[in-house]
Amino acid sequence: MTLSAATVTAIHAEVARYPSKKTALLPALKLAQKDRGWLSKETLGEVADLVGLPHSHAVELATFYAMLFTEPVAPVRVEFCIQLPCALAGAEAALDKAAKLLDVEMQGTHGTRHGHTKDHQIELHGTVECYGACHRAPMCRVGDDYVENLKTDDDLKKLVGDLKIRAQQAPGH
Repeated sequence: MTLSAATVTAIHAEVARYPSKKTALLPALKLAQKDRGWLSKETLGEVADLVGLPHSHAVELATFYAMLFTEPVAPVRVEFCIQLPCALAGAEAALDKAAKLLDVEMQGTHGTRHGHTKDHQIELHGTVECYGACHRAPMCRVGDDYVENLKTDDDLKKLVGDLKIRAQQAPGH
């Protein structure tokens, strides 16, 4: 599958925006991932061609950054920060409550916990990456959006409701 015309246009705009093609590669990959959901080898090649760089540059960047996915992921991916400020504010408990509300069985250990809904539409991750929102802990990242101050059961119920809506609106659902 190829990228949408809108994404191709947006990638060309990124290339025109920067003096160096290499600088445009990361935003171009993020645009492609938003369009396709993840970055297959074919998509990486297409983006590299659009930017005007060797395919190896796209592969190197995609395998370096944790926010770029070279394997299929659920349409709705939720990453709970469990770094110290969020942990002290109850991030692990928030992750556990969200998992319970979504009927997700979490696997793994601290820093690598993950799970998904039975329909594979929503993934939950407890991640060791800090997202820099310590002053509004605990928090999670849903796609590129931050959801902060997840302190109460009502906050988590609202988050779960929003996640279910996103899953229903995801392409292919």
